[in-house]
Amino acid sequence: MDAAAKRTLHEQLLSMRDGDRRASETVFRALWPVCLGLARAALGHDADAHDAAQQGLMKLFAQVATFDDRRSGLGWALALVTWECRTIRRQRQRRREDVVDDAHDFVAVTVDAAASLARADDVALLVAALVRLDARDQQTLHAFLDGDAAGDPASRKRRQRAIDRLRALVFAAPPAPPPLQGDDHV
Repeated sequence: MDAAAKRTLHEQLLSMRDGDRRASETVFRALWPVCLGLARAALGHDADAHDAAQQGLMKLFAQVATFDDRRSGLGWALALVTWECRTIRRQRQRRREDVVDDAHDFVAVTVDAAASLARADDVALLVAALVRLDARDQQTLHAFLDGDAAGDPASRKRRQRAIDRLRALVFAAPPAPPPLQGDDHV
């Protein structure tokens, strides 16, 4: 979603907040593909993705009167869909339907809701970076975010390296130069 589309979405959400229900169709058309794409990436199952996107947008429309004009409408929608994805994944895990080595185990749904409300662009960057991480890094971060805070040094190091690679992808930081030969203090 480009800057102009984000501005239009913001204006339409403000119109809806102020009582103009005609703006709802424009808001829905702008948000549906983005929310559905996030849900598909997070869940990997089309029916669940549709459910999560639909539930998230239903909550957005139900709560539109509380829309804060200082926040991003896109971020708000993505946060709501993220939480719906998280709920569906937890339900799957309780029913033991979720496969542990799922190709979609990067769990985009672990994005902090407050941060995503504040900065939609950051959420989009984070989701894109999570998708680009290799499967082992995704699995490491997923386990950590699910509460597996293993204390052994190897797990901590693996987790830290995964976080560093994620940061590098999010901030597009140039990789550190290779150490010089004979440089032992790296």
